[in-house]
Amino acid sequence: MTAVQIAPPATPSSAESASRKDASREPPPRREAPRERAKGWDRLWVALFMAPFLLLYIGFTMWPLVATVYYSFFDWSGSGPMDNYVGAGNYRSILGDGLFWLAVANTLIFAVLTTAIKLPLSLVVAVLFTRKWLRGKRFFRTVFFAPLIIPVAMAGLVFTYLLNPSNGALNAILRDLGIIDESVDFFASRWSSLLALVLISVWQVFGQYVIYWMAAIQNVPDELYEAAEIDGASEWKKLTRITLPIIKPVAVIILLLGLVNAMHLFGLVVTLTGGGPGTSSYVVSYFIYEEAFGSLPFSYGYASAAALLFSVIAFVIVMSQGFFVRRAQKLRKEYGV
Repeated sequence: MTAVQIAPPATPSSAESASRKDASREPPPRREAPRERAKGWDRLWVALFMAPFLLLYIGFTMWPLVATVYYSFFDWSGSGPMDNYVGAGNYRSILGDGLFWLAVANTLIFAVLTTAIKLPLSLVVAVLFTRKWLRGKRFFRTVFFAPLIIPVAMAGLVFTYLLNPSNGALNAILRDLGIIDESVDFFASRWSSLLALVLISVWQVFGQYVIYWMAAIQNVPDELYEAAEIDGASEWKKLTRITLPIIKPVAVIILLLGLVNAMHLFGLVVTLTGGGPGTSSYVVSYFIYEEAFGSLPFSYGYASAAALLFSVIAFVIVMSQGFFVRRAQKLRKEYGV
């Protein structure tokens, strides 16, 4: 009989044992904490605290939205019974209304120009305000933020006097300096009036976007800046290689917020241009106002349809925010923050 030899058990190699030890040291996967739900009397308290907000939200947001959709299907003047149902007639008329599309074009041009000016400038100012070596930060913050608390109508009236071609202060200063020989009417053409509206709007809301950028920049870890200083990085490289990539998700939100807010232009047009010269500086908000309340008989249903069509354009812009934010978040993870 031949003896059967039994092989000794294989001993794991040093590499395998090390990998097993590393695997054993890995933290267990995180589990989300179970959400606590209100029970008993807590539900009543939650309902009581939520009731005022829900009432205001339904009364001032949901109901006007539903009513606007309903009114848009009627040829209604805003008073009396709604008995002239036109269906999609208001929408067909608006699609062929050249003045509406001029207002849409002016609104988009204003929004793009305003955003292209105010966001880069406010970013530069915010970067300066977050630097430790800058003195007098509180004073400068007050100077930039002060125009924001001025009502839009009052700001429009002030600039009406400043830019008046006959006795305005700006024309007088330019003549005294010898820059111009004759007074300039800043609201004489479509493009000059739009540019004036853009610059005045930037002046007024500039401080608001400085605050947005400062809030985003202050969330950047200081360790990254310290490491960059050790490596001898310049301020420009800190901005382009550290600050901008990390705040990119917030920057996308600020960008879209600036676009959407700029589309609500109304007060400056009413006080400065009145839609003129002629109808060349009409924006959508002013077009809706003129159709609803500008002349008798009021076209309340027509104005409601115009408001809904433009809301669809703004909705598409807002919905694009999610796509760009997700892409920015992926890039931010590459930096480990």
